[in-house]
Order: sequence, then C-alpha cells, then structure tokens
Amino acid sequence: MTGTARAAVATAVALIGWHAAIGPRTWSPAVAHAGAAAGAATRTPEATPAGDVAWLRARLAGAPAGAVIDIPAGDYRGNVVIDRPLHLRGMGHVILRGDGTTHVVAVRAPDVVLENLEVRGSGMDLTKDHAGIHVTGARVVIRHVRIADCLHGIYVRQADGARIEDSDIVGRPDDGARDPLPPGPDGPGAGETCEVPLDQNARGNGIHLWNSRGHVIARNVIRGTRDGIYFSFVDDADVSGNVITGVRYGLHYMYSDGNRFERNVFRDDAAGAALMYSKGITLRDNRFEANRGRRAYGLLLQSVDDTRVERNRIAGNTLGLYAENSHGNEVRDNRITDNHVGLRISDSSDGNVFAGNTFSGNVHAVETSGTNVANRWSDAGRGNYWDGAARLDLDGNGIGDLPHREVDLFGALRRGFPEIGLLAGSPGERLLRFVHARIGVPGLSGVVDPAPLVREDGR
Repeated sequence: MTGTARAAVATAVALIGWHAAIGPRTWSPAVAHAGAAAGAATRTPEATPAGDVAWLRARLAGAPAGAVIDIPAGDYRGNVVIDRPLHLRGMGHVILRGDGTTHVVAVRAPDVVLENLEVRGSGMDLTKDHAGIHVTGARVVIRHVRIADCLHGIYVRQADGARIEDSDIVGRPDDGARDPLPPGPDGPGAGETCEVPLDQNARGNGIHLWNSRGHVIARNVIRGTRDGIYFSFVDDADVSGNVITGVRYGLHYMYSDGNRFERNVFRDDAAGAALMYSKGITLRDNRFEANRGRRAYGLLLQSVDDTRVERNRIAGNTLGLYAENSHGNEVRDNRITDNHVGLRISDSSDGNVFAGNTFSGNVHAVETSGTNVANRWSDAGRGNYWDGAARLDLDGNGIGDLPHREVDLFGALRRGFPEIGLLAGSPGERLLRFVHARIGVPGLSGVVDPAPLVREDGR
C-alpha cells in the first residue's frame, strides 16, 4: 500500500470514530448553507461527548481567533464566555443552559457569530442586565437562535453593528403582558410611558439595545417578554420584518435618531410602539393592530420630530395614533381603521402634515382639544379619506369639491367621563357631525381637510 493510500485510510477511520462518538447529527438548512460557506476555516478536531460543557469551554479557551466551532447536539449546562472572534455553530439541537446566576452566553469580543442554538436559564437580576446573550463586542451576528426562560433575551451594550436575524425569543410563561397605563393625568405623562405595575424582577426585554449604532434587527419573532424591542441612545439602525406579540410595549424607544422600521408587526400588546424624545425616524409598511387596554394605543409619538410615518396599517386599537408635543412630521398614506379613536393630536404638536391617509371605521376619527390650525391636513392638493365626508366631485379628479370638517364633539371630556362614550353614534351626535362637516359650527374642536379624497383607495 502506498503512503498516499495509507493516509487516506487513516483519515477515513478517524472520521468514522468521531462520528460514532457524537452520534448522528440533525442538519438545518441554515447550518448546511453556513457549512458550505465556511471553506477552510478551523474546525473542531477531536471527539467529545455531546453536552459536555467542559469540552465546550476548553474549545473556546483554546481556539484561535476566527475559528469555527461546530457544537454537537446536546444539552450543555453552564454559562460560557466568548473572549475572541469565533463562530459557534450548533449541529442539530444544541441547548446552552445557564445556571441561573448570570448571562448564559457573554460575548466580550468583536466579530463573533452565534447560530443554530437554543439558549435558556439566565440570571434574573435586572440591576446586572442578565440576559440569554449579553453582548459588549462590536459587529456580533446572532441568527437562527431561540431564547427562552431568560430575563432579557439579547442585550447589546455599547457595541456597534450587531446583526440579530431569524431568531425566536419567548418570555417567561408565568408573566403575561399587562396594561401599562395606570390612572393618572391625561396624556402620556409621568407614569404612563415608562412606569408599569409589574414585578420588575420577573421579566426583561426581548432585544435590548443601549448606547450604540448601526444595528440590523430582522425577521425575529418575540412574544411574552416585558418590551419586545427596547432602544435607548441607539442611532442608524434598520429594523424590519419582525413580529412582536403579547408584550407590554412592542417597541419602547427613546433618545434615538435616524432609525428605520419597515414591515414589522406589533399586535396584541398592551401598547404597540412608544417613540419618545427622538427625531429623523422612518416608520414604513408596519402593522400596529389590536393593541387594546383601558388606555392603550397602536403608535405613540411623544416629543418626536422630523419623522416619516408612511403606509402603515393602524387598526383595531383602543387609540390608533397619538401625537403629543411632536413637530415637523409627515404622516402619509396610512390606513387608520376600526380603532376606538383613530387619531389623538395635541395642540402642542405643530408643523405636521397629514395627507393620503384613510380614516375609516373608527368610532371617533380624531380627538383634539382645539382646531389644530398649526398642522396641515392636505399636501399638494391632496387630503385624506374620511368615511363621513361628502362625496361631491363634479370634475372627477378624486378630490372633494368641499372641505371636510372632522368634528370632535366630546374631546377631553371622553377621558374624564367615560360614560359620555355612550352618546357615540347616537342620532344627535350624527346630526351634529353631518352639519359641522358641511358648514362648520363655531366653538367645536376638530380639524379641517381642504381637499378630502372621495375614494378610500386614495386614487
């Protein structure tokens, strides 16, 4: 037998022995694709019993920067720390199970990749930001990961350029979302946008981002956490295709500029999204649906400026869109339908443009404390569709020949005296709306659309 033949036989025997030691693997499509792309990257050379966390820690400590570590299927019990650029890849069903005292996986190096893993059992101390995956290294990639039974799911702290994709984060099963809005003064003031009557040691956020920039958060499913995605001092991020249900705030967001949210779903939460003290945001093609509670809303803009809200569906909420102390925003081509109140806008908000929106099926289309003359209700001769507007269009251009006045008969009285809602839809209310829409009754608050659309599709 030649030397080449003897080497080939030895390699085959070694591979057979390694396979027998770890048992059969289950490959996911994502892992198979990643394996093909890995090329000549460094791989795990020795056999190991599946689920041996001591082996995994030894591999992490001894692997060179840039190595790919294929983790055999198994339940690995114990916390791990990654302190150099590595690629951890689960082969089949890999569970990384923490001991309940700290982070399950602590990523302390840049350019780490985690994929095809299940993470469970973090500590539960909010003062230490315990998480399933806690990241302080830049440019970390987390994909095809499932996180459960943790305080925070993924916590990114002062680390730029994270990519979190195609993952599933589930909150603790004994902590359902609750209405976050306790009794208090009207408007999203103290106690209404941040404080909640919850056991704060019970739940954390699905994805928590702090003091960083340039992230990509895409196609994740989050449910049953405290807040779905939390932004604080985070700029220039792309958030798309995520589905967030059954949480307190689907998106809890403050002091963060220049971020883009597209094609996300915020449904069945105590509140869909609360954006506060920020500017330059884009919200496009999202769905804020069925966020209901005593004083819940689909989308809140609190002190938000220079933001585009376009082509979103805001439907079936207690309050659809709430704008408070917000300036210079463009609200275009949204469907605001079937809410109890479609839009609440305060007199502290000015310079905003509303055009091309559909207001249909809301019990109250608009709630305002004044005439809102500081905001524009049409742009370039195109206003909004109102399901109670007159449909006179003699020239057939799709724009009503008469202005539409959307009256708010009860305004703030509705919040102070809920019983007044029993008058909604009564013959007297309908008559006043009909008259005001056509001739304007002095002393009533509301808005005036000078160019209402006559068709619901906006064309």
